[in-house]
Amino acid sequence: MKQDDTASNLKNNLGKLPPPLFGEDDCDRPACHDMMSQMKKASQASQEKKAVECPPNSGVLGRASWTLLHTMAVWYPDRPTGEDQQHMKSFMSALARFYPCTWCARDFQANLEESPVPTSSRKELCQWMCEQHNLVNEKLGKPVFDCDLKNLDKRWRKNTQDPECKTSGLPH
Repeated sequence: MKQDDTASNLKNNLGKLPPPLFGEDDCDRPACHDMMSQMKKASQASQEKKAVECPPNSGVLGRASWTLLHTMAVWYPDRPTGEDQQHMKSFMSALARFYPCTWCARDFQANLEESPVPTSSRKELCQWMCEQHNLVNEKLGKPVFDCDLKNLDKRWRKNTQDPECKTSGLPH
């Protein structure tokens, strides 16, 4: 079969696929917002002159890690299965073992020994994560967060009061 025939067959078969299970308006998680805009930006950025990409320093890595951890916590199930609980514990254990900042990893390992990851509910995990973040912030001389679940949900899950949060997904 010639290459043109293969491309034509692929194109014809793609037209017969069922539509995606979810439409563009079905994803109300901030992590889903504005995907097309992000894809366009990525395409434009690849066409522009590439900036030097350096490995993240501890500040960049820390902010990205806390964003991931808090977001995972707020989307953790209210009533997790035993498997969910084990996966979360394993994830935290692996993070403490493989975190690229040696001092940070050792500190987190000590925190896990003193205060194991509570995985029986979303509320417990969210508040524990906030408390862990506050321990780090105190050591770094940074402000601490209010660990009330309503505030954590507003910051990391859904902020319906600020229209900017719906479209950008970026911190202010």
